[in-house]
Formats: sequence, structure tokens, C-alpha cells
Amino acid sequence: MKVDTRDIRAASQVARNFGHVTDEVEAGSTIIVVRNNVPVSVVAPMALLERLDAIDEREEDLRLLSVALVRSATSDGVLVDLDDLAAELGVDLDDEA
Repeated sequence: MKVDTRDIRAASQVARNFGHVTDEVEAGSTIIVVRNNVPVSVVAPMALLERLDAIDEREEDLRLLSVALVRSATSDGVLVDLDDLAAELGVDLDDEA
């Protein structure tokens, strides 16, 4: 994300002018909030959060797909029933503790 230095604000300035800051964000700006010259938060449009959530979901889907592809490519074709494996390892799947 490209950051315009005009969109960096001190936390105290954001607190004093929060109504103005939310107007800017509603118009599409993303404000980086700093405290002691260290970035501590972001005030951003909801559309950005929604895009980030969608990216997170796609990333998880890709991770699961890659695991499935590796497993299918390296499988010897022998499948083990979960209950049988648990019994062999002495694990009680019905135990809720």
C-alpha cells in the first residue's frame, strides 16, 4: 500500500479531530496513526477491511489446496481409517477432556 505522508497523523491530532478524520476516510483516505513517531494503528475505509478479509480467505483456500495436492501427489494409495488409527495409538476420540 502506498502511503502519502499527508495521511500520517499523531494520535493526539486524530483524537482532537476524529470527525474530520472519519470524513477523510469515508472519502477514501487511509490514515496512519502514530504515537511517539511509531505507527500504532490505521483508520481505513470498510472496503479495505473487506478486501483484506477476502484475501485472507483466499490465502487459506490456497494453503489447503496446496496441502491436498501434495498429499495426492505423494500418496501411496493406502488409506487409514481415523478410528483405526486412534485405536492403534490409544487415543479415545470420544473423550471430551
